[in-house]
Amino acid sequence: MNKLAFDHEMARETASRLDSLADRLDGQLHDAQPALGPAAAALDPVSVATARTLHEVGASFRESYRTGPHELRKIAANLRAHADSFGNADGETVDAFRALT
Repeated sequence: MNKLAFDHEMARETASRLDSLADRLDGQLHDAQPALGPAAAALDPVSVATARTLHEVGASFRESYRTGPHELRKIAANLRAHADSFGNADGETVDAFRALT
């Protein structure tokens, strides 16, 4: 026999943990900002070009990295919405059965 079970409280807790993970990832990116755009070591063309390249790489990394926390928050919101939906449906079902007794 197949059985489908959904624990909406656990789903809400999981969504909260995903949000916390996204917050930690954002915090780590913020802490790493100085390393992602170092200043030129000197004013010569090679140092300036190297710093510019590292800054561009850092900007690309930041943009790519930010998609991770953003996606985690979207998953958390979706999971929370489903948990609420199942929770409401469970309550309505219980109320329907109570009306029969």
